[in-house]
Amino acid sequence: MADIRLLNNGTVGGNYIDWQGLLGAGKVMDWKQAALYEGRIFNATVGTLSTGIVGGGNGTVLDLDQPEFVISIPNGTTVIPINFSIQGNCDDAIADHSVLEALICYSLLYTLASGTYTTETPICMKTVGGRSSVCTVVSAATGDTLSSSGSDFVHDIDLARAEVKVDLPANGETPFILRLDYVPDPAPYLVGPGSITGYWGGTSAVTGYAQLYWAEFATSELF
Repeated sequence: MADIRLLNNGTVGGNYIDWQGLLGAGKVMDWKQAALYEGRIFNATVGTLSTGIVGGGNGTVLDLDQPEFVISIPNGTTVIPINFSIQGNCDDAIADHSVLEALICYSLLYTLASGTYTTETPICMKTVGGRSSVCTVVSAATGDTLSSSGSDFVHDIDLARAEVKVDLPANGETPFILRLDYVPDPAPYLVGPGSITGYWGGTSAVTGYAQLYWAEFATSELF
């Protein structure tokens, strides 16, 4: 199989295929599979086994400076979201008319600077011979997480949102599951510097998990 390389000069040479020339044409692999073949797709997981992250910064209401995850994209790198999934369980003491919500945003120009959080290691989905992510990924911010401006992240784009309002029955209990699946089509090109931030919480505490998949390119390879 020829090595599928993204060439921006419109040429094909040796064993390399001009990926731009394949866009929209008949081919064996779609762009996601081709990106995976090149080792450009990464995963990060928030929460482990049966231990989720209690969202909402203070445990309930979403707090801009205490995200449940951040993918910080440096200058010169472009990220294409593939699949971001969030699953959240409500607190046992959930009340009638409580609101549970999950949110995925993008902050233009703002990158991660400091804070109290767990550092995650992105895993290349080409598990042999893949690349290393140049993004910084963190989760479970329990203190103020500041952007490169020294302030809270600014949400320029809401990429995805889910909200559930609880209406408890008169007798018994009904389980409520908060679910957000962000699988963009077409997918945005998020050109660094910038950050993808994720949150979950509400008027009742939410314990949640997330599975994050994205593709990474040098911006110069795309534009």
